[in-house]
Amino acid sequence: MLGKGGIVPRMSTARTIAMTGATILLASLISAAAFAQQKPLGEHLLGSWMLISHEAARPDGSKAFPYGPSPQGIAIFDASGRFIITVMRSGRSKYAAALPSQGSAEENRVTAEGTMTYFGTYSVSDADSTIAIHIEASSFPNWNGTDQKRDFAISGDQLTLTARALPTGGRADVVWKRVK
Repeated sequence: MLGKGGIVPRMSTARTIAMTGATILLASLISAAAFAQQKPLGEHLLGSWMLISHEAARPDGSKAFPYGPSPQGIAIFDASGRFIITVMRSGRSKYAAALPSQGSAEENRVTAEGTMTYFGTYSVSDADSTIAIHIEASSFPNWNGTDQKRDFAISGDQLTLTARALPTGGRADVVWKRVK
């Protein structure tokens, strides 16, 4: 903006210093944010995550919720490359007996259909945003000793794991929130 007579007014020294300081601060914040985003994906994955949702998409586009509308679960990924994931249907009925080994056939069926637990080792590929897991043991014995791959994305405190190679031909999107 031009002043009187077409002359550009001079900025005060204090204002110049304040503007320079604000510019330097903004540039350093942008650089810090860019540096944080450059961390390997595996570092962002470390820690504990609580289950938010578990949704299966069938090949025809319809949706299913294998563990109900409000599943419970936790996923833990540690720095040594080990993980455990457990998911279960909320609101399950208690067994009539006081010992899990004395459940009725129906109680055991409902438990088997409403829970999934597995653990093992994992590695992350930054190149294609995938996690490769080696399942050492699972509540579903067919997974024992198998290797699986999941797409994953982390946005803020939310982790989404997507399994695409399901026997149904569909996919499962499992959303987690970081435990703080």
